[in-house]
Amino acid sequence: MNDVAKRWIRKHVIYVVQAIFIIALGLYIIQDFKLGEFIQTLTQIDKQFILYLVIFEILYYFLHALSYWFLTYKRFRLKLREAIGGTMLAWLVDLILPSAFIEGDIVRIVFLRQYGDWASAISYNLFFRFLLNTTLALFIMITAVLAVNLSTSIMNYLLIYGITVLLAFLSAALIAVFIFDANRTLRFARWLIEKLPIKRKEALERETEKFLQYVSDTARDFSPYSPNLWAAVLSLMGQWISGVLTPYYSLRSIGVNINPILIAPGYTILTIFSLASIGVPFMVGSVDVALITLYLLLGVPKEKAVAAAFLGRGITILVTLSMIYPIGLYYGKKLFSKKNFEELKETIRSIVKQYGFSLPLFS
Repeated sequence: MNDVAKRWIRKHVIYVVQAIFIIALGLYIIQDFKLGEFIQTLTQIDKQFILYLVIFEILYYFLHALSYWFLTYKRFRLKLREAIGGTMLAWLVDLILPSAFIEGDIVRIVFLRQYGDWASAISYNLFFRFLLNTTLALFIMITAVLAVNLSTSIMNYLLIYGITVLLAFLSAALIAVFIFDANRTLRFARWLIEKLPIKRKEALERETEKFLQYVSDTARDFSPYSPNLWAAVLSLMGQWISGVLTPYYSLRSIGVNINPILIAPGYTILTIFSLASIGVPFMVGSVDVALITLYLLLGVPKEKAVAAAFLGRGITILVTLSMIYPIGLYYGKKLFSKKNFEELKETIRSIVKQYGFSLPLFS
């Protein structure tokens, strides 16, 4: 193996691991796969449960937007339709350019900047990510404990659940430090600025200190006594419940009835796994493997597991095309207008000039 190939593998190690996992799972599935039984399963789908599947698929995205609206309404006065538009745009970008949902977070920041300043937009969106990670970790903890009482086989995966919960809480803690501990974040920022190829480091440090202080001041909005905050938390918990009910009704549609409590912890963990997508639109491959793996671990036969994943993913893509795409594109045209691009470019140009960054494109 030459040096170029080795460097490519090191740079794309997550993608390589996922590709290997997808191939290995595919080879496992095709062994003794009964095509006739698979086709028969698809022809006997219960349409009533498909309706429930569509409802909870839509509810998953709506509750996400509702939580975002509850959190941001007091400061930014967003209308509910604007919160839906901004979150649908973020989902659209994530689905087209999947990379652990980083792009969606950036889009949400730029979107919220239209209604306020940069510091508020960044702090609110980071806090929203903090809520996402925290509620997901709590959801996995609660459902894992409940699942153990229903099936002792869940004990085999408790270590995985524990590691996932720990990582989710750690990531939430890092976000919390940035938002609430300006001094600690400033020390890290100063260290980082020293490494940057710029001339006016002291000026950038002063501006960074002002910015972080403003972020810290904005964080006072996130009071634990705020009804908006708890409404946002409850909406996110509702989102995770809706997310679990989509695979539940996918299985019910093909005649498999598994307690959703048993599905919940594994589904949420495999959802996290699928976020590190191999870069294909709709996360094709990553999510499919995650779902099929979950169904197989729950004891679903190969043919029914593939059929359930095929059905659920088909509904997801249809909902995306009919809801996320049109709404996201509409708000995307407004957000990424020529005027907004020129303003952003001018802002970057002024920063480059003010602090002496070595960026020829904007100099």
